[in-house]
Amino acid sequence: MDARQVKTAARLKEVILALARERPANELTVSEVTAAAGINRSTFYQHATSPTDLLEKVLRLELDAIRAEFLTAGAEPISAAAVSLTTRAVLVHVEAYAEIYQRGLGASSGSASLHPLLSGHFAESMAFLFDRHGIDLPAVQPGSADTTDFLRLSASRFIADGVVGIIDVWLRTPPPRNINDFTAVYSVLVPGWLPHTTSD
Repeated sequence: MDARQVKTAARLKEVILALARERPANELTVSEVTAAAGINRSTFYQHATSPTDLLEKVLRLELDAIRAEFLTAGAEPISAAAVSLTTRAVLVHVEAYAEIYQRGLGASSGSASLHPLLSGHFAESMAFLFDRHGIDLPAVQPGSADTTDFLRLSASRFIADGVVGIIDVWLRTPPPRNINDFTAVYSVLVPGWLPHTTSD
């Protein structure tokens, strides 16, 4: 993007995060967003297809940056500390946008649900751990075909949806929320084959 597009993207990020703290993204209109951002509709559509799409892109960029910082460098065996730092960084991100995630993970979130976004983030992180950092899953008794891919995909989804579930519960505890409370529960529930630690 050129300098003007970067400036517009930054303004759109500021506006969509502010508006989504007040109302579900699927209730926002393009006209509201463009008026608040001081841009026209054609410029908006260069960045997103809808307010919901814009919000998801903004949040996904931050989540992808967290993964890139802690998990994607190199191909050596991953440390428990790196996995824990990644998890804690995601929690800091979620807490920073608590109102948005509380609404987006709720049972009534509908088309504004952020569960697929967060679950997809964690599933992609698990794929990095399997493919680039050599995490080994326990062996299973094979059936009529090789179960390696099925096992990996199942493990990724199991961890991803489970972590989002814990985040949802954590977000519904009264503030101030403590990340150490999350990691203590997480460490009890996470399978032993996934490196993790509860240290700060």
